[in-house]
Amino acid sequence: MTTVRRFWIEFDRQECPTWLWQGVGVTAFDVRDCLSMVADLFIDGPMPPVRRITVDISLAEPLPVSRYLGVSVWRGVWYPPVNLGTGPIRDIDRRGAPGDYPTPVTESRRVRASEALRTKTTWWDEIPHINGMLWPLVNTHRAEYGRGMRDSVPVLRAACATDPTYGGMVCEALDYMIAWRPTPDEWFDPTETRFADQRELEEYLRAFRDYLFGTRPEPIYPPGSEPLSPEDAVQQAIRDLCGTRPEPLSPPGSEWLSPDTEPRLPKGE
Repeated sequence: MTTVRRFWIEFDRQECPTWLWQGVGVTAFDVRDCLSMVADLFIDGPMPPVRRITVDISLAEPLPVSRYLGVSVWRGVWYPPVNLGTGPIRDIDRRGAPGDYPTPVTESRRVRASEALRTKTTWWDEIPHINGMLWPLVNTHRAEYGRGMRDSVPVLRAACATDPTYGGMVCEALDYMIAWRPTPDEWFDPTETRFADQRELEEYLRAFRDYLFGTRPEPIYPPGSEPLSPEDAVQQAIRDLCGTRPEPLSPPGSEWLSPDTEPRLPKGE
């Protein structure tokens, strides 16, 4: 199935209006599809000569423009944020694309350490929208969060359904993570959650995406998030209320559980 890709178009500045000097961001199926939508921006004349086309541009790094962007997962122009007014463009008409344009180049991958995630690996820096979405993309998967994921993922699913823009950004980021195919060691570095092998981790990520945006009734919960037994749930509730470690509960039949038992006092009282 053909998928959309992000393009960054730069023009010859001598023939380009100043408001597009830095470039245009577009999501499209291919270069001609991209340029046909860019041509629609120039209603008063022809599109200026294209100087450079960058494909698969990452949004993890700041672009040389204002961060006020449209929705990059929608097909259409997202910088300037045109598609905030039009929504995703459905009709495909490549006739407006120029016949002469430079060969697209693929953005080179950056290599740098992440300060926000305190990790030695670098792949997290490439995830779209990572700086504003640490919770759904990283923290909710952390081992220390454990069983809390069972309470939070339904809330996240509802938020994605209620706000399509937010949901689109989460979906785009998850698609990137799945396509990257992180190794269990890469996944462990920011989350401290260990998976046995690559297949198990990939199945986990796909299930998480299908739960949020598909029809899967439940995600696959990571190791360590299994529900508490009834006995452990009682102990946890007592700890939450008292803030201290509770004494073990008396076994069934104990005098402490009998309503007819007189409370025992220390000797001499």
